[in-house]
Amino acid sequence: MPYPRIREALESSSAAVLHAVAAALSDAWYQPQPRQAQLARLAARLPEPVLKRAIARAVREAGLDPGLARYVHTEGLARQAVAVYNDIPDGVGYPAILIGAPNGGVAYLAALLRVPFLPSHFVLSFTDPGDPDDIATYQAHGARLIETILQRNPDLLAVNHYDPVHDRFLVAEVNHVRLKLLDLPQTYRTFIHQHLVPGGMLIFTDCSYSWKQYEIGPQHYLQVGGLGGYTDDDYLQGNEELNQWLAAEGSRHRGGWQLADYPLVSQRESEWGSLPLFREAVRRFAQAAGFGFRAVHGTHPEEFSALAYTAYLWEARLHERRPQALLIETFSQINPTAALRSDLLPLWMPFNCDDSLRFLSGFLDFVPSGLPVLLALLANFSRSPDVPGAAAWLQIASEVGPVTWIGTHPERYPFDLASRFDYLPQLQTWTAQHPGVGERPHLQPEDFFQMLNLLEARGERLMRQLLEF
Repeated sequence: MPYPRIREALESSSAAVLHAVAAALSDAWYQPQPRQAQLARLAARLPEPVLKRAIARAVREAGLDPGLARYVHTEGLARQAVAVYNDIPDGVGYPAILIGAPNGGVAYLAALLRVPFLPSHFVLSFTDPGDPDDIATYQAHGARLIETILQRNPDLLAVNHYDPVHDRFLVAEVNHVRLKLLDLPQTYRTFIHQHLVPGGMLIFTDCSYSWKQYEIGPQHYLQVGGLGGYTDDDYLQGNEELNQWLAAEGSRHRGGWQLADYPLVSQRESEWGSLPLFREAVRRFAQAAGFGFRAVHGTHPEEFSALAYTAYLWEARLHERRPQALLIETFSQINPTAALRSDLLPLWMPFNCDDSLRFLSGFLDFVPSGLPVLLALLANFSRSPDVPGAAAWLQIASEVGPVTWIGTHPERYPFDLASRFDYLPQLQTWTAQHPGVGERPHLQPEDFFQMLNLLEARGERLMRQLLEF
């Protein structure tokens, strides 16, 4: 049965991870934005109010027609996911396949292991212009979309994701529906049988990061806010800093965003958290099919970033490779191809907020001193109080070594449209000027598992030993 193509949202982190891995396996570049850099650079110099209206119009036009909700089908989503690997010749098998919760660390791990990744999350953004502070209307419109989808897809869990702070310019134009797999689609099963060698390993990326969500109905939730400098309670109850920011934005809303008629429950977070039911479905499939199964656990997406960084450092020591630079990327700006071509150590930030800056600062002890830094900050068009300015990032990154900005124009950050388009060509230019030495980095799954076992046993001592080049 044919299913219409219903594309994931352009700003989706799960889509970025999937496409970045597929590109890296083909030694190609993931192109996160269309090639319109010249137009973007001109638009970036417009007055901010005019630029905001232009961005809002582009977001609205990119949204899905709400009428398409009735055509959403699990197998259709899965087919679109595996289609990014169409370049894999028939009969090519991999020793492992990663599957589960997406994040940038997972993308870098899959690229270093040279194996595919299959996401358990899909984000659809439906056109729905409205007041970004009107949570009740947003939820009502989202509920109609989700009820339509779940009636036809009982193997999905849906989260209506509403972030009126970091995604303010988005929720004013579109309604975000994140769909999570509860069972393994037949399309995924077929792909695994075709491309996982006999006795190969399914590696489940198991992120237990949690967030309070409203339970709207069976397998149907609404999440207010998301990872950044504020907690779930800050979003629900509000705080003085957010109230002052809302006033500066011209909003009369105060005191958080709540729904009175629904219970709050603690759930795996919408964007980054994996579902135990899906993990169990993958484990059962692996056992029945004669494949190995191993879950890689983390309580926060930052832990997967640290794990990927450690794997690249481990590979460098294993093959006597000296890293040329530290690559810092954020959110959907992910290009493992750069790290593989130029012997870079990747450290991915989940977002560009205070918490990610603290993570970077606390991680500096595990970065070789004096290493050049490539700093690629995502322009998210939000001046929320938890988004540090470019100077704060530069101060921390400079503690490692000399900093090269990739894409970002510090004086216009974070409202820098051009950086979305300049990121890739500037990264390509740097890697072309600094090619790696020897064969492309590659880590065998057994070496990765040995590293995991040693990390569990020796932790920080192992990290410090890896720094002794």
